[in-house]
Amino acid sequence: MSRRGCSYCGLPVQAGKDDGPLYCCVGCRIASAVGGQEDGKRGFLEARLLISAFLAMGIMTFSLVLYSESVYGIESDPEMDVVRRIGRYFLAVLAVPVLLLLGVPLLKGAWKDLLAGRIRMDGLIVIAVLAAFTLSFVHTASGTGEVYYETATMVLVLVTFGRRLEAHARSQGKDAAKILLSELPAHAERVTDCGTVETVDRQHLQSRDRLQIRPGELLPADVIVTSGESTVDLAHLTGEHVPEPVGPGREVPAGAVNGDGLLLVQVLRTAEDGSLGRIRALLDAPLPSTRSLRVVDRLAGVLATASIVLAVAAGIRETRAGRPGEALKTSLAILLVACPCALGLATPLAFRAMRAALARRGVLVHDPVAMEVAPNITGVLLDKTGTLTDPTRGELEVLQGSESAVARTRAMLRASGHMLGRLVRGPVGGVTELRAIPGLGVTGVVDGVSGSAGRPEWVFAGGLTMPQSMAQHVSESDASLVAGRSDDGQTCLLRLRQTLRDGVAESIDQLRRRGMFVEILSGDRPRAVQAVAETLGIAARSALLPEDKVARINELQGEGHLVMMAGDGVNDGPALRASDLSIAMGEGTALARSEAQVELMSRHLFGLPLFFEGARLLRSTIRGNLFWTVAYNGVAVALAYMGKLHPLAAVSAMILSSIIISVRSVRLLHFGELPPSGAVGAMPHSISAPLPSAAARICPE
Repeated sequence: MSRRGCSYCGLPVQAGKDDGPLYCCVGCRIASAVGGQEDGKRGFLEARLLISAFLAMGIMTFSLVLYSESVYGIESDPEMDVVRRIGRYFLAVLAVPVLLLLGVPLLKGAWKDLLAGRIRMDGLIVIAVLAAFTLSFVHTASGTGEVYYETATMVLVLVTFGRRLEAHARSQGKDAAKILLSELPAHAERVTDCGTVETVDRQHLQSRDRLQIRPGELLPADVIVTSGESTVDLAHLTGEHVPEPVGPGREVPAGAVNGDGLLLVQVLRTAEDGSLGRIRALLDAPLPSTRSLRVVDRLAGVLATASIVLAVAAGIRETRAGRPGEALKTSLAILLVACPCALGLATPLAFRAMRAALARRGVLVHDPVAMEVAPNITGVLLDKTGTLTDPTRGELEVLQGSESAVARTRAMLRASGHMLGRLVRGPVGGVTELRAIPGLGVTGVVDGVSGSAGRPEWVFAGGLTMPQSMAQHVSESDASLVAGRSDDGQTCLLRLRQTLRDGVAESIDQLRRRGMFVEILSGDRPRAVQAVAETLGIAARSALLPEDKVARINELQGEGHLVMMAGDGVNDGPALRASDLSIAMGEGTALARSEAQVELMSRHLFGLPLFFEGARLLRSTIRGNLFWTVAYNGVAVALAYMGKLHPLAAVSAMILSSIIISVRSVRLLHFGELPPSGAVGAMPHSISAPLPSAAARICPE
């Protein structure tokens, strides 16, 4: 039996052989139908609950009149016996539409569960309601005994109402994902081959289309700037409203807000296929199985089994005591109040809410297991180049070398996919036969000449002699260096001037205050790494190959640490795989992002402690949800078993429990703090809307 996501809210559901839409409850079934049908059908589906509630209230009111002392207390009047008999049939007639309108969706879900080889609470509720209606109709036909039409119908109304509330709460995380694409412009200005500008539908954009982006406009697709200079606001991805300069050669994701410059861009990917589509797919995807979800599944199974046993035991007890009517009501109350709806919400809804909240703040959680592991992490290992340093603000400076050697080295760096390649601006030559050696450098052929670029010691390994002037630079420099050499004997040496990411020191201090051991693992030169380590006041290891980083991770794990590794390059892939928790930078290589469980989209490093804080809050919320559910249901089941809880009170208690759990979980959507505009040194104090309008961001009032 496979595990799929609910077609409406995405929460995990055990799937059978049916490949059609799968729903976790009747509330999601109705909500999905209401939201996905044409107006006529939508109106009918929305009316089901209202019509049923109206009929159920009528049944309850008429029952109170029928069984009032002034009517029911007259025992010997034949005319009143006729009134009571007709009244009972009238109640049965009113109850049938409610069973059809609200009972059939429950019955469908129960039947699918049965075909999948399981019995859930939908099935138990259907059995109990049908039993109440059947017994009532038998008593109506015989003219003796009590009837329970008001209980059968009102239970269906309250159960459906409660499930609808739950479905709405579950959908909140999914709605947070939809907003990423909903505010993109419906049209774009496309530049034709003859230089004219035409307005086209955004859905018709294709790769390599040329667009004109005016000041204040949102970018309709992932693009690369071909002409013009401006600034862009990437708050929808990074969570920070800090304009970033862009110019020719800079890639910009869909949804970014253009500043005050006119840009000519070329489409790389449509919004649905690019960064926003990737985030939405991530948030819409069903939750994979985690330890918490497995515990909840087992607990829900135990609760369901216990409720059945107690319901049967209470029914037998009351029947032997000569109270078959009480037996039915007591059993029904137990089944209703023990319904593990709240328990099913406790963990997955909290996971989805926190996942959506972190995504709004520029932290993409690819694997929810990471949020379970994070509160227990004791060791934090960080790559230097591209992780602690900002790849968008570095600069490659030529120390020495011929123009042709520098050009070939720049071309290989651009083609390598390494962070350094992003610092290569302007046109470069074509590269063929490119081969990356993780942690060391790249080789390739540029304009017909073979060569290599990377660590100076590696480039000149194998008996090759490093020029004396270059060797002096290598021995004295405390910056990162890149050497280039081609087979025609030409060489060059480039120095990388790096800038630490905003908030690096503050973020590391927050991690250390939480008791975590923080260390830099870098393949860069010792003096360059040590300079950064001294600035941040943390330990560091340098000149490491990928296998050396893995060895350090294994060493810490052997000492009992749970280790987190953050990196951005191809050489960090093995270390990310070996760690207990892996985090990649959004500007990093595709390999690093694919290996990582978490991706930080923001230019600053505040997302790192934010993720750990979110994981701790998530754990606290889940534990609180489970404690509340078990304690609340335990007390309610005990009252129901003692016969002190009417079925209507039981279903009301079940709904109240689900609402409390939903509120506790959905509030996680508001977790997180956004940096105030222009600030880089402190964590901010307020939360802004995830996607304010373009005009508001460019020209705030």
